[in-house]
Amino acid sequence: MAKGQKDKQTPKVAEEGEPEESGPAAASDMSSLDPRDEEPETGGAGAREETEASRSGDADEVEGEIAATQLGTERYVIAGFFASGMLLAYVLGKIVEGVWSTLANKDWFSRALPALAAFGDDERATYGMVIGGIIALVVVLRAFRNAEIRTWSDEVATELSKVKWPTKKEVTNATFVVIATTTVATLYLALLDRFWAFVTNIVYGDGS
Repeated sequence: MAKGQKDKQTPKVAEEGEPEESGPAAASDMSSLDPRDEEPETGGAGAREETEASRSGDADEVEGEIAATQLGTERYVIAGFFASGMLLAYVLGKIVEGVWSTLANKDWFSRALPALAAFGDDERATYGMVIGGIIALVVVLRAFRNAEIRTWSDEVATELSKVKWPTKKEVTNATFVVIATTTVATLYLALLDRFWAFVTNIVYGDGS
């Protein structure tokens, strides 16, 4: 009897010592912890981040376009003042050179200022351009800082920026049209002139 009871208790000890086997419930619990289940949430966050990034990128592009437009208008204004200054410097330099050369040929100028009268033509041209450039620089800077002139130049540049300039293809097509129209009109007038010359010769001429 004791041996039989020991045999019956041995399997129970063995069962208690063995690890628990995974059953259907454990499999279902492990499947619920599958990392693939978290992918939609991660994907959704990534999509939201991409959407926000695209929106911020679009906003940056719009701001960049606005800044470029404003900078382009300002650039045209500065270029206009710079070109005006260069032209004014050239004109004033030529005027100074001409006046200096005229005065250098006068006797009273040679006696009063012999050092200035002793300069050659090349030196007069060089110093004349320098003097003209300095005067033009002062004039342009004062004009650029003038509120009325600056407002007027900004308005002109803004209106010019709104002009739609033709493309290269449009200019080429328009040029061909003008050339063809001019050629046809020239041939027509030449033939018409020859025709009326022939008719006039018959009416007022000898009839030949």
